[in-house]
Amino acid sequence: MGWKPNPGHLPRSLRGEDRIYRIHVRLFGGYCTEKKEPNGWAANGRAGCHWLVSDPPHPFEIKEWRLI
Repeated sequence: MGWKPNPGHLPRSLRGEDRIYRIHVRLFGGYCTEKKEPNGWAANGRAGCHWLVSDPPHPFEIKEWRLI
């Protein structure tokens, strides 16, 4: 699956009661989880994955995401 832009909220496709989806992210500051964190991040936001985007975006906010 390719990279998708951050919509500013948890995408509907990643919401799940019985499953925690794992994603790789690219941040506005250039950091990408793909190489350093092979298991990615939990998409549900409970472990620090924050979907809101400021104006202007902060370097540590999610720019793009990809389902693992």
